[in-house]
Formats: sequence, C-alpha cells, structure tokens
Amino acid sequence: MKGLRMLKYAVLTTVALLFSAGCKNRESFFNTNKLTYLEKRAPITMAKLAKQTTSGISVIEVNDYAPGLYTDAMTPSPPHADINPGKAFVVFWKKYPHRFVFSHEASYCPLLELPSGAAMCNQFFEGNLGEAELFNNMGRKEKNSFVDILESGHQRVWIRWTYFAVNMNDDSKPRLRGTEDYFGYPNGLMLRRATYQSLMPDNVVGYATDPVELFGVLPAGLEFKDVFQPDVKYKDYLTLTAMDLYSDIRYDIYWDENKNVRRNANDAALEAISKSKGCALVLPFRDGLLFAVFGNASGFPSEKNQLIDHCTPQARGGCGWGVGLWDHWPIGWLNSQTSFWKPGSPYAYSFGSIGQFFVPDGKRISSFANDYPEYCKDMQLNKWTENRIFYVLLGTADDWNEIRSIGKKWLDKGSACTSPDKIKHLR
Repeated sequence: MKGLRMLKYAVLTTVALLFSAGCKNRESFFNTNKLTYLEKRAPITMAKLAKQTTSGISVIEVNDYAPGLYTDAMTPSPPHADINPGKAFVVFWKKYPHRFVFSHEASYCPLLELPSGAAMCNQFFEGNLGEAELFNNMGRKEKNSFVDILESGHQRVWIRWTYFAVNMNDDSKPRLRGTEDYFGYPNGLMLRRATYQSLMPDNVVGYATDPVELFGVLPAGLEFKDVFQPDVKYKDYLTLTAMDLYSDIRYDIYWDENKNVRRNANDAALEAISKSKGCALVLPFRDGLLFAVFGNASGFPSEKNQLIDHCTPQARGGCGWGVGLWDHWPIGWLNSQTSFWKPGSPYAYSFGSIGQFFVPDGKRISSFANDYPEYCKDMQLNKWTENRIFYVLLGTADDWNEIRSIGKKWLDKGSACTSPDKIKHLR
C-alpha cells in the first residue's frame, strides 16, 4: 500500500509540474503583458495593432480607431455619444489584408474594411417605419449598443453584438432588442447570425422587416475615381451590384461625378434576383469585392424576400435617393441627423443603398412611401420576423466567380449552412 501511495504521489506531482509548465507556456503565448487568467487584456492602439500577428484569426480591442482612415480630431465634428469614440473591436487575419471592425462611433455596427479604408456595412434590425435605429446619438450610447468577445482566436473568433433600437430623441423606451453573433475563421469569412425580440409587442414599431441594408463607406479625402473601377464607355463607376448566385442575372448600379445614376438592368431583373434561392449584394471596390450572401437556406425565403434599389430614381419600390452621399460622424445619420457630403469634407462618408425587405406572401413594395408603411402593419409578418434567425455570409473576393462559388457552396449545404463551422472550408 505504501508503494502504491508513493507511486500515486509521484504521478500527481509529475502531472502538476507538466500542467504548471503548460500554463506558463500558454500565458507567454496568449498574454504578452503577463496577465493572469482572471484579467482582461487592456485595449491597444491601432499602431500597436499593426504589429500584431496571428496564426489564423484574432480579435483585439483598440482605443483609437476611426472609420474611413479619418485621422483628424473628433471635434468640432458632431458630438459622439459617450465613453471613447475611438473604442473598437478589430478582427484581423493572417492570410487576408481586410479587417472586420465593431466601432463605437458607428454604433458597433460592423464594417468589413479594406486596407484603403473603403468598407461595407450591412446594417441591423431597424424598427419598422424608421422609427427606431442605432445611427444616432441615442443609439450609439454604450447602454444601447455593446459588444462582447466570446472567443478571441486563433482558429475561430466569436463576437456577440447586443443592441436596443431606440428613437433618435428618446431612448427611455427601446422598441426592440437585437442579438447578433459573428463567427470568423482563418479563411477570411464571417458568418452573421441575427435575431431580435420586440420590446413593444403590441406596436408595429416594435418589429423589423429590414435586416439587411447594404451601405458603403468611402475613406476620408477619397472620391469615386479613387476607389471604384471606371466604365470606359459611359465614364461612370460601378458602385453597387445584386447578383443571382444560381443564374447569370446581375443588377448593376453606376454613378458618375455629376451625381447621375445609371443601371444596366430593369425592375424585372432585380425581382428575379429577389426570388432566387440565393443572392449576393456586392460593393465592387478596386482593392476587393465586398459581399453579403443570403438565401432560402439561411432564413431568407424567396417568397418573402424583396431587394430594393434606393438609388435609381425610377426603380420599383425605391426611395430614389440618386447618388446618396452622407457626410457625417459617425457612419450613418440618414434617418436621424442627416448631413449631406460636400466636396473637400475631411470626414469619411457613406453611400448607398440596396435594401433587403421582407414582405407578406404574394405582396411586393411598388411604392415605398405607400406600400412599406402598409405592410409594416401586418402583425403576422412582424411576428414571423421576430421568431426567425437570419444568417448572412460576409467576405471579400478577388473576382465575381469566387463570390458565386463561395455563396453556392455555403447555401447548398441546406439547413446545415446555419452551423458556424460549415464556413471553415468554403475556400
């Protein structure tokens, strides 16, 4: 018995020593600042972030980020909400140059950002009728929009964004609570998993029928000619595209320097893309195509899905913004604190958009001013959106065929595409 006790003691001692050595190695690997396992890592600067490396993918909090490579002082720009406007959570990759950023100054609405500072925003659950959203001083408060890192890498990151869509003038009664989880892998892709709960279940403004609204971000000091490829014949720029992943149908929107809008397709083409079992919304920047993919398998049934071109004045169902450029701080003030871009502005600015809307079965938005408010009153549709989980695949690509290949490979998994680990091997 004594021999067995001595042997047991020796084994336990060896295990303890090995575990201790392993913990020291792990601490030196994960915590260069010698933090304990009960401490959070302190935010770093963007300059320090530039020197960070990862074996696959990582996310780090920074304290001096600004959208669109803006580098000047925050004041006398319009007032930011609270805490530090430079606070952000930045996802970065080993093999890919783009970043995925949750910026406090942009209400933490994530931006898929290229090295040029050009970026894509796919928005959030905006309350019906534009009555409640996040791109205002109320929505940008930390109590109404906040981010938690659930996994920090190196083979996967998992970030949870929680927000309360509020009225621009009064945040005492939030209309809905959104919960969005973002999963990223070393292959440069991000999966958005989004759902919401109404906080005003008896009121139409407590629901959302618009979970995806594609906006772009233009960097401070740059214009169309600097970030988009020119069309040689028409002397304008391809700025927004909707594409059917399962056919050759595309809907392209072009803008020129004189604020003229041109499209290369018609309403029927955009309707066909809306009814496809899978589509992609794309921002075709010079240094990369930024895309958002969704379809039947990811929670967007074609019978309820409608894509709307808000830029082209004659487009069916759209607002007819034309060349919508909003010069502001933060990224979006359209529904609350609009400030139109002016040449020479020092600020980053946004543009767009192509919107995705859910409509009642058999109905379509033909007039945004008339049909959209009417369909928002459909409580059956509202309850349906509240009880759903929506999945969107986000990423960058070098060419259009890569978007089609990745999107189809993901959606063709059927219901399995909703599992985060299914995006690991899409490229």
